[in-house]
This record gives sequence, C-alpha cells and structure tokens, in this order.
Amino acid sequence: MWKKVFSLLVFLMLAVSANSQITDAQNLTKDVEALMYSDPEKALKTAQYIVANQSFGSVDDVYNACLLQAEIYINLEKYNDAIVKLISADRLSLNVNSDFFKAKNEYLIAKIYQIIGFQKSVSHSILELDDLSKSLKDEEKKVVELWKAELEIRTLVAEKKYKEALALIQKNQNLQSDLYPTFAMQLNQIQSEIENQPSKIDFKDNSYFKFLSNINLLKSKIKTKDFQESDLLVLKKQNPQYGDVFYRDLYKYWSQEVCNGGNAEDCFRVRKEYIRLLKLSISDLQNARVNIINLIDQKEKQINLSEKDFQNKILFALFVIGFLSVIGYLIYFLVLKNRIKMVNSEIEKRNISDEYEQKLSDQLKDFQASNVFVIPEKTENLILSKLDVFEKSKEVTNPHLSLAVLAKRLDTNSKYLSEIINKHKQKNFSNYLNELRVRYIVDKLENNPEYLQYKTSYLAEEAGFASRTTFTTIFKNVTGTSPSQFIDQLKNK
Repeated sequence: MWKKVFSLLVFLMLAVSANSQITDAQNLTKDVEALMYSDPEKALKTAQYIVANQSFGSVDDVYNACLLQAEIYINLEKYNDAIVKLISADRLSLNVNSDFFKAKNEYLIAKIYQIIGFQKSVSHSILELDDLSKSLKDEEKKVVELWKAELEIRTLVAEKKYKEALALIQKNQNLQSDLYPTFAMQLNQIQSEIENQPSKIDFKDNSYFKFLSNINLLKSKIKTKDFQESDLLVLKKQNPQYGDVFYRDLYKYWSQEVCNGGNAEDCFRVRKEYIRLLKLSISDLQNARVNIINLIDQKEKQINLSEKDFQNKILFALFVIGFLSVIGYLIYFLVLKNRIKMVNSEIEKRNISDEYEQKLSDQLKDFQASNVFVIPEKTENLILSKLDVFEKSKEVTNPHLSLAVLAKRLDTNSKYLSEIINKHKQKNFSNYLNELRVRYIVDKLENNPEYLQYKTSYLAEEAGFASRTTFTTIFKNVTGTSPSQFIDQLKNK
C-alpha cells in the first residue's frame, strides 16, 4: 500500500516539474515578444537561451524561438541572419505539431522573398498559408489572413502598383488581432513609405515604429529643405539599438540634396557615408540570396523525400497484400509454420533497413542545413564568358527566350545563371534581358538610318518584346526618353 502511495507522489512531482519547465519556456517567449521592438538585442539573447536549452521546453517552443529570432533580424534589416535562423527552424519543422507556427515560418520566408527580389516565390508561400490555415481556428486563423493581406500589399508595392496598395491598406487598416498587435503599424509604415510622408499616427508605445516614423519624417524634411544634420545626430543618439543600415535611404536623399546644392565638401562627406551603408546592405542581400537558394533546395528535397516515402509506403502496402495472399495460399497447403518464420525474418530486416535509412536521411538534412550554396569559381567564370558572347548576339531578341531556355543553351542550370546575373549584372534576369534588347535597338537606330523610318511597333517586334507598350516603357526606363523622342533627336543631329 505505502509503496503505491510513494510511487504516486513521485509521479505527481515529476509531472509538476515538467509542467513548470514548459511554463517557464513559454514565459520567456512572452518576454521575447515584449522586448523584440524596444530592446532587440536582449530579446535575441533570451530567444537564444530557449534554443540552446532545448530540454527546457517543447520542440514547438524551440521552433517558435527560432522564428522570433528570424523576425527580429528582419526588423533589424539583417536579412542573412534571419535566413540562417529560418534554416535552423526548418530542421525542426518535421517534429513540430503547431500549424500556426509553421504558417508563421512561411510568412517570414515570404517577407524575405520580397526583400531580396524572389517575387514569384511569394505566391507559393501564400498558397502554403491557405493550406495551413485550414486546420486553424479563431485568432490563429485570423492572423494568417492578416499575414496574407500584408504580403499582398507588399507585393503590390514591389510591382510599383501604389494606388492598388494604398486601396488595400485602406481596406485592412482597421483589422487587428492580439496575436499580431503591430499589424496596423506595419500597414501605416508601408503607407508612409509610399507617400514619402511622416506617419499620421503616434507610435509612443512602440519605440521601433516610432524610430521608423522619425526616419520618414527626416526624409520629408529633406524634401521640403527643412532638414538639419543635428536632427539626425539626435535620432542616432536616442536609438543606439538600431544599426546604421536604417539610415541608408536617408543618406541617399540627403546626398542628392547637398550635391545639387553645390557644397563639394558636404557632398563628398555625405555621399561617402551613403556608399558605405549601401555596400553593407548589398553585401547582406547577396549573402541572403545565396542562403535562400540553399533553403529552397532544402525544402524541395524534403518534398521529394516525402513523396518518395509515400510511394514506398504504397509499394510496401501492395507487397504486404500480395505477400499475405501467398501466406493464405500456403496455409491451405499446411506449411504455416515455415511461412511465418519467413515473414518474421523479412519484417525484422525491413525494420533494420528503415532505421538505417532514417539515420542517413537525418544526417543528410543536417548536412544540407549547415552548408551554404556556393558556385565554383571556374564555373562562374565560364558562365560569365558565355554571357559575354550571348550579349553580343542577335539571340537577345528571341521572343521565346527565358531563364530556363538560356541556362540550357549555356549548358548550366537556372539557379546558377540567375545568381550570377544578380551578382555581376546587379539586376534580375528579366531586367537584364530587357536592357540588352533596348541596347540592340539603340545600336540599330544609331548605325543604320533605315531603322529611323520604322514604327515603334516594328522596333518592339524586332527587339523581341511582346507589345509596343512594354517596349516603350522599358526603352524610356533604360535611355531616359521614349523611342519617338530618341529617333527625333537622332534625326536632328
């Protein structure tokens, strides 16, 4: 009797201890959420404590801590660090039960996609959010809808569809959720950046958004010529927790203002600081781009492994059904014992094989998550030399040319080619190809007088553009003038 009572007491003590640990991990998570805007460095350290002491809470707690770290790094515009944390989270995702956390992971990945220029991948993430939200209810489901709305607005901004973006902001600005308390602030910040105006609401309860609002206020002062350098120095002194990269665009506008004003000394000083901040930003984005490709590859391989595992299960099920049929047939012929021994032996072998394959799979995932996607230098130089030949050929006007088609013709793959164009040409494939086509027509106009008589629609078709409107828009972006104005200038020379 006493032994039973003692055992029950020990069990209850262990249960209370386990619950207290989970509660402590969740309480620390709340601390991270409370500090992530006011004291991001302390929030990062607290989240890292949860990650480093994984036995302190559940797998979901550790997963959420990684996501919070990624979110903080995105807020601090340290995008490569954010992706590294998302890779760490992805390694845990197979053991995570919360579809809400998985949805948050997809939302953060989509934000990174938008920032580094992978716009086509954002739509895939939105579809993933739709799929994950099916199992959610109440506030969690509502938050996913807010995330989707925010991603759609940011996509419109990236496409420079500012009127549609402002209309969508107006439609959603009154929505709110306790699980996403900064949604309205996010939308207000986007609107402020579109309109290049200081925020219309008071962020006194959130130092991060108040800081961003003050940045926009100084930008507007530059525009109205009311800017004072002392205002910038005060802002930096009051907000030491936010890095220099936040001031990049501010220095850009300021350098344009002082350089146009003719003050050579101030122009050189401000321009030098802008270039320094720009290099920091470009370096971070380049590293982020490489790591996000690595993350995409890792996810694709996980999907392929899941599909292969599903196929194996089907084949195994069919095998079992067939095997059982054989067993039944052999039972009829009174050899049940021998056949049962064979079945047991086969099952034991399969269990050992499955366990070994699982270990190999886990090791492969760890290896993939810890290695960065790198293009060999020899391969990179070879692709660059082939691009030089391509740029001088008439192939640039092929209307059916795509990244995949060009990659095949250059005997490489789309990911390598896209990364090299982004890295060395400082633009994505679409802009790169469009600029080459415009340069091709400019060369014809300047060196072949016959082309000066052609209509814009013919020039568009000759260059490989799908429509005259698209050609006119891109021609003006590249040369600064419309095709007709450019032709008139050449005729008047």
